[in-house]
Amino acid sequence: MPKINKIPTEAEIYARLTRQCSTTEYAPADIKQKVIRAGLGTNAAERIADRLINEGYVNEERYTRAFVHDKFELNHWGRKKIEMALAQKGIRGKKVQDELAKIDDEKYQNTLADLLRAKNKSLRADNDRQRFQKLLSFAASRGFELNLAYEALETMIKSED
Repeated sequence: MPKINKIPTEAEIYARLTRQCSTTEYAPADIKQKVIRAGLGTNAAERIADRLINEGYVNEERYTRAFVHDKFELNHWGRKKIEMALAQKGIRGKKVQDELAKIDDEKYQNTLADLLRAKNKSLRADNDRQRFQKLLSFAASRGFELNLAYEALETMIKSED
């Protein structure tokens, strides 16, 4: 007998999401997307997301803090890439800027320098100029500011001489 996929009720989805939100941080946009994917409409998604926010299961500030920390510490993303990823989730403004400002500048620059050194070892280039451009492009793709990448590359070149 074939299995029939039934659309879960709003209460069932809410219960599932409370369990998920108690172990992992989610953005409000993620919650709405999960509800819609489960088969309910946008009105139900709004109601469930609002309820989870009001009950403290979903908190945009907590999510932003965790996202910034994880993407920098674990994925080695730069501030620009983190900011753009949060904007895609509908999170913008002062709270994002505040969390990004909490990243230690020295650690940020050391992370960038480490990434550039590692990439430099695996990079193929015809000349130094091409290598420099490729490394600069790599840093930008990871979300690091071009001026910081340029300075890190200049320092790396001086230390090689």
